[in-house]
Amino acid sequence: MKYEKLFSPITLRGVIFPNRIQRTSMVTGLTTEDGRVTEDLIRRYQREAKGGVGALVVEAAVIIPSKSPYNLRISSDEFVPGIAEMVQAIRETSSEVKIGIQIMQHLKLSRSGWRQKVEDFQTHELPHIVENHVAAARRSLRAGFDFIEIHMAHAYVLSSFLSRANRRTDGYGGSLQNRMKLPVQVFQAVRSEVGEAFPLGIRMNGEDFHLSGNTLAQSSKIAVKFAQTGADYISVSGGSRFEDALTPPEGSPPDPMSGYSGHRMSPWFWWPDGANVYLAEGVRETIRKAGFHTPIVTAGKIREPEHAERILRQERADIIGLCRTLLADPDWPIKAKEGREAELVRCGACNSCLEADSRYEKVSCSRWPEGLLNAPDSFRPAMARPSDIKKEFI
Repeated sequence: MKYEKLFSPITLRGVIFPNRIQRTSMVTGLTTEDGRVTEDLIRRYQREAKGGVGALVVEAAVIIPSKSPYNLRISSDEFVPGIAEMVQAIRETSSEVKIGIQIMQHLKLSRSGWRQKVEDFQTHELPHIVENHVAAARRSLRAGFDFIEIHMAHAYVLSSFLSRANRRTDGYGGSLQNRMKLPVQVFQAVRSEVGEAFPLGIRMNGEDFHLSGNTLAQSSKIAVKFAQTGADYISVSGGSRFEDALTPPEGSPPDPMSGYSGHRMSPWFWWPDGANVYLAEGVRETIRKAGFHTPIVTAGKIREPEHAERILRQERADIIGLCRTLLADPDWPIKAKEGREAELVRCGACNSCLEADSRYEKVSCSRWPEGLLNAPDSFRPAMARPSDIKKEFI
């Protein structure tokens, strides 16, 4: 096989993932306004499962009641039946793909421009953050997921506790040890809930990409702690921090996907392919030196199977995370496996999908024929519009 490493299985706590391709989490905007599963959402993930991905992390699921629209919610028991229906539908489409969910607690925003900060939480409120994650994990088990990922990256609560930007003075901020306290408590509590036989990973920043944030040096130490604590994989992302966000237009909330930090999360077309791979490589090297073999996921503008294979062979990462690449062509895995690279519909890194998310719109891809919510079957490059193809070469 041409991409032998990419299509080799990996086992986490007895669960066999058929290949090293993980569809990383995103927000599709395809739920109902109050966060319930829809047929459009189910069809989106069925289409991606059909394409041969090894692991599929569905939406970043909100674990607290909030007004944030069109985000999948797992904040109460009432959402479980719909999510379970989605998991079953994906599994019926592909018996091999392993299905995970990313659970997250976000910081609250207002259209007035106000945003919640970690300093706003009272010390007595912090156990509730732990409880929120545990309750979400319990519901995830009931819904039938194969694994869970705890979101500790970007501009969310746990990432903000981990960041050097955390200015708390109550023992949960300041030093790295203090900043890690709450995220570690969350992980340990979730592990206790799901048990020792269930895969539990985290997603974290390798670099915050703003002046007051974490660098790779701090992030590597954080990763070692979670490897020691028993994380089954560590997915390394970066950026998307509020501290670097542009001033929003009047009547709009701050957008952590803007500014330099936001642009580094999902590298645009002007960035080289694999712009963030060095972060995963640095984390992996530090973890290996510490004596741990925790698999590391890398992500960020990886578009070619040959590139993905090279990353794995050079031991810069253990799993390849793809999101926009699979949005552009969900058949990327099976085409690569069958040697049909000429048929790949390549992501142009135009970030029209990301911008739709920022506008609370349904996320689609500029490569698809106008009006579709999913890539068509038997998708070929010729089906992309000429105006879109040009974006790749600007």
